[in-house]
Amino acid sequence: MEDRTVLRRAAQPIQGTLTVLAQSDSPAIRTEAVHFSTTDSMEFWDLTDIVRDVVVRSRVRHGQVTVGTPHTTTSIVINESETGFHNDFRQLSDVLIPVDVYYEHDDLAIRTENVQEDEYVNGHAHCRQLLIGQSSVTLPVVEGEVLLGQWQKVMFVELDQARDRRAFVHAQGI
Repeated sequence: MEDRTVLRRAAQPIQGTLTVLAQSDSPAIRTEAVHFSTTDSMEFWDLTDIVRDVVVRSRVRHGQVTVGTPHTTTSIVINESETGFHNDFRQLSDVLIPVDVYYEHDDLAIRTENVQEDEYVNGHAHCRQLLIGQSSVTLPVVEGEVLLGQWQKVMFVELDQARDRRAFVHAQGI
C-alpha cells in the first residue's frame, strides 16, 4: 500500500533580520524589529519562536509582550497554524472582500489623500485588514513564558502583495 501522507506546513517561519530598537534592565524592557520579505498575498508567517526569544532576551519574568505591524495591509493574528484553516481563511476572505471589485481607494482619478508615486492597487487589502485583522496583539508573560494555548501561534498575515515588511516585538515587565 502506497503511503499518501503529505506533510503540509501552514505558516512559514520567518528568516529575517532582527534589530534591537530599545532595551532596559530596570524595568525589564526590550523592543526588537524583524525585517523580512513576503512572497505572495494571503501568506501566514509564524512569529511565535521570535516572540518567545525576545521575551527570553528581555529577561521579563512577569509582564507582557506586544507584537505589532506598522503596515496597514497586514495583520497580527493568534490562531492555529494549520494548512486547511489557512486555505479556509483565504477562501472566506475572497468571498467577503473580493480582489476584483471596485474600491474607491484604488480610483486615482478621485483619490487625493495619502497617494504616493508607486501606489499599489490594494483597496481590498486595506478592507481585509480592518474587517478581519488587527495591527497588534498583547500576550501575558508569566514565569518567563509567553502564555499561548496548545495550538495557538502568533502569525503575521500578508493581506496585500509580496514586499519588504517589518514586525515589532515589545516585551516589558519585571
